[in-house]
Amino acid sequence: MKKEEFPTFLNEQPTVVFGRTTRELLVILVGLTGAYLVWTQAGALIPGPDIGVMIIKGLFSTVPLIGSIIVAFVKIASRPLEEWAAIGVFYFLTPKVYLYMPLEEAGENESSVNTSQYQLTRPGDGEDDEY
Repeated sequence: MKKEEFPTFLNEQPTVVFGRTTRELLVILVGLTGAYLVWTQAGALIPGPDIGVMIIKGLFSTVPLIGSIIVAFVKIASRPLEEWAAIGVFYFLTPKVYLYMPLEEAGENESSVNTSQYQLTRPGDGEDDEY
């Protein structure tokens, strides 16, 4: 009996249009949307149909577009930049030091530990904060 192998493409992203993946196309679409929003909002801040105003609006609106193209195509250590951004946000929001502080002093007669008596706090936080 002949054995067939089916490719799973686990390490490859399927291309959708122009050899680009869905992730890349969505990130570029978000950049185009941001560029359009900046263009329309800059028109409210800098009124006038002058060529100088159009150039300034064009320069401002290219910033989100170029940023999205960089995010879509640049990878560091085989991970896209939005994953690194999520890792960074998670790292900075996670407390670095935990201190053990009992809420109440346990009586001398108690032999069992009541877990509702304790809290974890960071240094410098208020005493009423619980984690």
